[in-house]
Amino acid sequence: MKKALTLLFILVFPSAIYVFLAAGKEKSFIRLAYFGPKKVLHLTIDGKAKTDTAFYRIPDFILTNQFGQQYNSGALNGKIWVAYFTNIHDKEKAPSMAVLMNRIDERSDLDTALRMLTFTLDSESAKSMQDYATTIHAGKRRTFLSGSAQELNYIATESFYKPAGIAYNSGFNYFFLIDKEGDIRGIYNGLQVKEIDRLIDEIGMMEAEYFVRKQLKEQKEGKDIDAI
Repeated sequence: MKKALTLLFILVFPSAIYVFLAAGKEKSFIRLAYFGPKKVLHLTIDGKAKTDTAFYRIPDFILTNQFGQQYNSGALNGKIWVAYFTNIHDKEKAPSMAVLMNRIDERSDLDTALRMLTFTLDSESAKSMQDYATTIHAGKRRTFLSGSAQELNYIATESFYKPAGIAYNSGFNYFFLIDKEGDIRGIYNGLQVKEIDRLIDEIGMMEAEYFVRKQLKEQKEGKDIDAI
């Protein structure tokens, strides 16, 4: 059964095959970088002082989705997600970024756990987000979020752009890849197809990283894992 699941995983995430093949050693495969300020932790373990590093995590948020329901970011715990910010009435950049988010949706359609968030900076209501989602042919895994202008600008600048060290004064033009713990693991120019294809590839790499971790954990626990 586990062998079958392994083969299925490789079929679903072909870009990550090399990662899986390197899974014999915990540090033998490439992990994506972490973005944002790191926090040094001073711990005492078994009476000994030790230091550790905590990676930056996206702060919690509560907004309204396209169905008029309250959306708590806790719903993303344990899931990989992609997010970007847009002005839905912008005729210059918004259409291109919407098309590229659709590209991510289409090319990762076997990954049913992946979530895709669009923070709409200028939507007037849930209906305006619904209409926009229909206009751009958004898939079922897509969530559109809105709130007050103050809330959204704070989330964009203070939770994503400033911690990641990228400028936003010329517009919010980036996609973000977030891991299951809420860490920023990738930043991509949302106006370039090549960058979005890299994002799609790195979703597979991240899935592989979690897959390998699970395999290694089961090995350490003495569980039987079928070899390919």
